[in-house]
Amino acid sequence: MRFITHGDISRRKLMLIHGMVNTSSLFDPLLGALEDFYVIVCELDGHSEKDESEFISVEDSCEKIERYVIQELNGVLDGLLGFSLGGTIAVELLSRGKIRVGRTILDAAFTVKMGIKTYPFKWLFQTSILCIKKGIRIPKPLVESVMGKGNVGIMDTLYRGVSLRSISNACLSVYRYEIKDSIRNYSNPITFWHGSNEPYPIKSAELLFDYLPQLEVKVFPDMGHGQMLHEHPAEYARLVESFMNIT
Repeated sequence: MRFITHGDISRRKLMLIHGMVNTSSLFDPLLGALEDFYVIVCELDGHSEKDESEFISVEDSCEKIERYVIQELNGVLDGLLGFSLGGTIAVELLSRGKIRVGRTILDAAFTVKMGIKTYPFKWLFQTSILCIKKGIRIPKPLVESVMGKGNVGIMDTLYRGVSLRSISNACLSVYRYEIKDSIRNYSNPITFWHGSNEPYPIKSAELLFDYLPQLEVKVFPDMGHGQMLHEHPAEYARLVESFMNIT
């Protein structure tokens, strides 16, 4: 796992965790607008052009992030933003309580157990990435059924170098994820963002609200999975900064 840092370490610490089949470059368009923070971009195992590691699990990722934050940042983050798979990892970090997090943004975190759909969805994700690797175009209706209507551009953000084993491990870890009761101990501000055109994050937000009554939900109209982030990065960064600066 790689931790790419930007800015002055004396400033407030903000960690960003990307989604499945992304790399740290997903957040590059945000960095110029987040100059008031020391930004740490967490590049997950199996999702990097710089090493040949494999993604193992949400829990394994949390252990590595906790070790870094404790050793390098005295165990404290002023802010944490997790997108998709990164959002699930953020939920688990809050549940474990081994590091202190001031404010949390969950962008389309996935916390819905898929049950019998787990393996079909894993197969669909792996097959789609295999098609991309081979230059085979994925039909628009199929993309939109998973990523949301009008969100075909999300495919351009995917990392073609990810291994099918990493995808399999990530899918199984996320689609079987169960929210821990210990997350109730997190009492700091937390918000859940998602597009109106993506079904599962809506369910995730509803589940999390049962544990976190302070959870605020922000819906991006007519947007699919990650669409606000990759199509409107300047506005997205402004929203991140605004949430972090609320007093």
